Amino acid sequence: MYRIYGKDNTMKQYKAFDYENGAFVDNLIYATIIKDQELDKANKAIEFMNSNNPEYHFEIRKVG
Repeated sequence: MYRIYGKDNTMKQYKAFDYENGAFVDNLIYATIIKDQELDKANKAIEFMNSNNPEYHFEIRKVG
């Protein structure tokens, strides 16, 4: 399983991201979980998010 993490250019650290609501979250219970079989689709979404939001940077990290 994986999670999306991101930050804007003013943030020092990455934060977990709730993809459905488009918001950074402090509590991991609200962060989007990506299953292994959805990883390719999620990578394409991250590429799209990074290319269309130059003031932000997103990445996928393995959980656990």
